[in-house]
Amino acid sequence: MAEKITNFWKWFEENNNAFLFTNEVDDDVREQLLNNLLIELHKYNDKLFFQIGGLPDKDQELIITAEGNVEQFEAVEKLIDSAPSIKHWVFIPFIQPTEDGNTINYEGIEITRGELWFMPLQSQSQPNDIGIRICVPGYETIKTNNWLENAIYKMLDTVLGEKSFALDIDYIDIAELPEEPEEKGMINLTELKAFIAWKKRKLGR
Repeated sequence: MAEKITNFWKWFEENNNAFLFTNEVDDDVREQLLNNLLIELHKYNDKLFFQIGGLPDKDQELIITAEGNVEQFEAVEKLIDSAPSIKHWVFIPFIQPTEDGNTINYEGIEITRGELWFMPLQSQSQPNDIGIRICVPGYETIKTNNWLENAIYKMLDTVLGEKSFALDIDYIDIAELPEEPEEKGMINLTELKAFIAWKKRKLGR
């Protein structure tokens, strides 16, 4: 394991300059660069993936993600903990919550954060679990789309962060957004992070 970590970072140190300008090269060149990076990452652990990018004239970010797979969280942390200091780069474990991810476009599904609401769910058999129902406008017309659930999960990654989404929410379902959701006791998705923090304090988690 340690040798694989060392090999990955050695490769990245030697090749990192090519990834500083991935948004400025042709699509086929960019695809090949990212594929090369994925190949090297998978030599360490083939359950991990990455996101790469950043603003022009700013440090670039390499995010290592387990895509919510809790069993691989330790592998993510070990890799990032061993990251060398490389000029122009920031290395981040897990997808982080962001205020910028207001709209997700995923395989033809467009999800906007402010249009989604959630209802806290309570389980009588598991009272210490945290459950939510995500309500989506027009759900009945798109519920058969195979990518809808993945799009919702991608949005939750941006609201809570990958680690919180995986560890703090015990169950989730998806339903149609009713009219006047606030009157029905629902909460806008923009408030989910604050709700989870409050609920964890209440449960002593």
